[in-house]
Amino acid sequence: MDDSASRRKLTLADLAARIELDSAAASDDITSIRDADELARRSRERLHELVRGAHARGVSWQSIGDALGVSRQAAFKRFGHQNEGELMSQQVIDLVDRTSTVFQSLDAGDYDAVRTHMTYTCARALSKRTLMRVWSNVVEDSGTLEACTDATVQTPDGTTTVSKFLNRHLSTGAIVQTTLRHEAGEWIGRIAYNGTGKITGILIAPPGAQNLPF
Repeated sequence: MDDSASRRKLTLADLAARIELDSAAASDDITSIRDADELARRSRERLHELVRGAHARGVSWQSIGDALGVSRQAAFKRFGHQNEGELMSQQVIDLVDRTSTVFQSLDAGDYDAVRTHMTYTCARALSKRTLMRVWSNVVEDSGTLEACTDATVQTPDGTTTVSKFLNRHLSTGAIVQTTLRHEAGEWIGRIAYNGTGKITGILIAPPGAQNLPF
């Protein structure tokens, strides 16, 4: 396993501890820089998740700004819908392709490629052991993946097709459903994305399954 893949598996606390150890032991400077960069990137992602989650639960932009030591306007500009729409204007067009790539990566056993698209919370819930065990059961039942077809894209409430209102609904996230065609059977694959294009959930179910979590 290469060092970058190993680094992605570490928790934020583990990364911070390793940076401190590297500094104390005068370890390789490049390794320390890469560790610090990974910590900074994932910390930013985690901060965005916490802020968006807090605001979704009713915390005002004023309170969020106060917690960060900035104005309400600055907090909204940094974390609000405008930035998300700007990011997703390019990403949403690729959500169908990204969904296919995720399932192809699972079939190749490349969990790390899938992990890079997950939110921090999703990665904690869908660990390598958990997700790959589910996929192994699918392959054992139906054989290897041959194609992803018939993809549809909806908003989280399931009532609006995102392709009709791309920029308008980007900030609320999207759910992509595709048919997973295996050697000896088919499954439904669903991936939920947040407003920044990160994966918040992955679901694999038999065709015709009802009352799915999302």
